[in-house]
Amino acid sequence: MTRTLLLGLYALALIPAALAQNPAEILARAEKSAIGTSSYSELAMTAKRARYTRELELKSWTHTNKYALIVVTGPERDRGTRYLRADKKMYSFVPRTGKVVTLPQSMLMAGGFMGTDASMDNLLGQASLAKDFTHQYLGTETVNGLPCHKIKCTPKAGIPVAADAVTAWIHTGDKGWVRLSFQSARNGELQRMDALEFGRMDGVQMPVKLQFSTQGGKQTTLMTVKAWKRQPQLTPAWFTPERLEQTQP
Repeated sequence: MTRTLLLGLYALALIPAALAQNPAEILARAEKSAIGTSSYSELAMTAKRARYTRELELKSWTHTNKYALIVVTGPERDRGTRYLRADKKMYSFVPRTGKVVTLPQSMLMAGGFMGTDASMDNLLGQASLAKDFTHQYLGTETVNGLPCHKIKCTPKAGIPVAADAVTAWIHTGDKGWVRLSFQSARNGELQRMDALEFGRMDGVQMPVKLQFSTQGGKQTTLMTVKAWKRQPQLTPAWFTPERLEQTQP
């Protein structure tokens, strides 16, 4: 699906017109910068519900689409809650217990990260649309005011993803992904991710404001990228369970 938000955050690469009819190449180029970049980011999330609004502040460290650490910095009642993905292993740390807990990998596919419309998968790293899916090019379409390649992606056998298919809209220019729709054969659209605004951070163009939608758009979560920096020193060895106890909000 989208990469460690964050494929969602950093699918940035240029897409030459010559590749317009080759969906695998379009997706590979859109993911190249995202999966190849280690980064640190600061994020703000606002989930809107009929009776309340849920707000979160996060710090995130990522390396490829297999390693990620997220630390909740607000609100105060959630401050210090942490999640770690280290390849196929997942862990959490809750300050009130002071313990590192191993999580099942199936948690990646569970919806509603801390009461939002984002999934653990969106934030802690997702399957590669280019490598882990087969593709069908569906032409071009304007989405969110931008001309896009429309590509249907179907997971290959054995790939652990929650959706039966993902439809990706990739900007025909240099903005990367514009919309991702995760679909179930039985229940229709499970989740939609829209890149609403783009900006340049640390020399990289990326979505800086994203909207996650569920229940046919009845529930939405807005995520804003407040800061993003390359972190080339991060390696897989940095993402250990011990890091959960060492990293402070």
